[in-house]
Amino acid sequence: MKTYLPLISAAMLLSALACTKEPESGKSETVFTVTVNMPISVDNPQLTALSVTFSNTVTGSEDTATDFAAAGEGSYTVSATLEDGTYNVDLSGEITYELEGMSRTAIVNASRSNITVSEASAGITIETTVSTLKSDNFVIEEIFFTGTLKPDGAQYYGDQYFKITNNSDKTLYADGLIIMQSAFMTVDKYDYTPDIMSTHFSINSGIVLPGSGSEYPVEPGESIIFADTAIDHTEYNSNSMDLSAATFEYYNDLDDEDVDNPEVPNVTTLFADDYWTIHNRGFYAYAIGRLGEGISAEQFATDYMYTAEYEMVVPDFGTFPMSDDVWKFPNEWVIDVVNLSIEETFAWTVTSPVLDSGWTYCGKIDGDETRYGKSVRRIEAGEMDGRIVYKDTNNSTVDFTPEAIPSLM
Repeated sequence: MKTYLPLISAAMLLSALACTKEPESGKSETVFTVTVNMPISVDNPQLTALSVTFSNTVTGSEDTATDFAAAGEGSYTVSATLEDGTYNVDLSGEITYELEGMSRTAIVNASRSNITVSEASAGITIETTVSTLKSDNFVIEEIFFTGTLKPDGAQYYGDQYFKITNNSDKTLYADGLIIMQSAFMTVDKYDYTPDIMSTHFSINSGIVLPGSGSEYPVEPGESIIFADTAIDHTEYNSNSMDLSAATFEYYNDLDDEDVDNPEVPNVTTLFADDYWTIHNRGFYAYAIGRLGEGISAEQFATDYMYTAEYEMVVPDFGTFPMSDDVWKFPNEWVIDVVNLSIEETFAWTVTSPVLDSGWTYCGKIDGDETRYGKSVRRIEAGEMDGRIVYKDTNNSTVDFTPEAIPSLM
């Protein structure tokens, strides 16, 4: 590796370089610096190779930087001269780390979307995660959120579902598992205050699976199905599916049109008087997790609420201060998360990149009618001990197949 200046001198040099100049093209350019933090999930990580690609979201041009410098314990920097604009940043690298007294190697990756590059915004910090082929916990294998169309073209509701799979080699229990929806939308980017994304997942809704701890075992490779309505939907829509054998269902006893299947256990809502619904275009991130030890749903609803403030810009009318009361779910309680959106209006991922550094979709434009009857499905990484193992790199862009054929259809 190269020999670099002392850290203070290097920092001063980077600061001096991060200024705007006027290239021959007449468009401003900025020396943009990315600070890369090593994953905290491994011991003594040392970066040995790095590639950071900057993709201009308007022109489609790409610039790649590979030279990096140490910037303190567990951090490195890499810089590139970029034309001012908006970029997607994709990072991959190789690290060495220690495990059981031996040196190991691993791949790290991360990505950030819609990053502004300018004299006023000349750098970002990215947290990396270790790329693996499997996790040792539950994963969201599939989300069917689009719903279906009836033969006459009318929208049909109620046949949405989550498929959650035990991706480990041991028996896990679904009891008490929480399925959550993000408070923020992936298609509307605001500067929320306070910004707690690095430590918490902001949510506005959730459901809790029943059980006292050992009532719903899930063997390695097996799955549970959480259905919006656990009935045979083909009786009402020939283009739908039979969900009457789902593991759990959501039943709203305040909705006269909702149907309860007495053979399928009902979930409860995380918050009192909450109404669970799944957006049929995505637009949110969905996660599974568990409350911390000793924390009840009632305590969480009280102690973990906070107010997120932001400014909404309405063209031709002005800027309006806004605020929402939402809940902060600690990142360490999150087991798995998937950012959903559509290609045309995707703005950002609403989670820490440590949880999910990418996103997936059904539908390329807003109101895309081709999205109906499609789901997002996790990619198979291979087989182990006679069971399928699913890819889990904490990057939904590479972990999921978008616009897939639903597994239950």
